[in-house]
Order: sequence, then C-alpha cells, then structure tokens
Amino acid sequence: MGNSRYERDRPVSGTEAAEARALHAVAELLTERPAISVDRSMASEIAEVLHAAAIELDGGRPVPLALRRAVRGLANALRSAVDPRDHSASSGPSVS
Repeated sequence: MGNSRYERDRPVSGTEAAEARALHAVAELLTERPAISVDRSMASEIAEVLHAAAIELDGGRPVPLALRRAVRGLANALRSAVDPRDHSASSGPSVS
C-alpha cells in the first residue's frame, strides 16, 4: 500500500457505490434537462463536479467529509430542480 490516496486499494462499500450512481444520475439529469437558470457551460461544470466525486467514491478513494456533504447537498438540490418526476410520489435518485 502506497502513501498516495490513489495507490490505496480498499473495497467500495454498497453505500458508496449507490451514492456514486446517484451522483452520476443527477449529473446526467442536469446536462440533459437544464431546467435551472444557469447557462450550458455552468451546468456542464457542475455536472463535472458531481461526476468527479462519483468516480472517486466508485474507485474506493475517500472524499473528504465536508466536500462529500457539500456535493450531496448540491446533488439533492439539483435533483429536486431538474427531475421531471413528481417528488411527492418518488424521491428519485436521492443522495444520502
């Protein structure tokens, strides 16, 4: 095991894998249905942040807790804004 966080080999928990999938889903919703009032460039950059966090989690690499909470909050707020489904019937790909 190396000292770099990228050299560490640890298994991905089911929770982290589910969180990564949810982050990717929200990022895809943002790029496919830009229903929030940001330009295309900003939506793309926000989606990149979500994808990057998801890739780190899915790769078994830890994401600092404060950053992970911020990304979760961003993803949940975006999902609420861009998810076309009725939120009273389904919570969608919530990130917890």
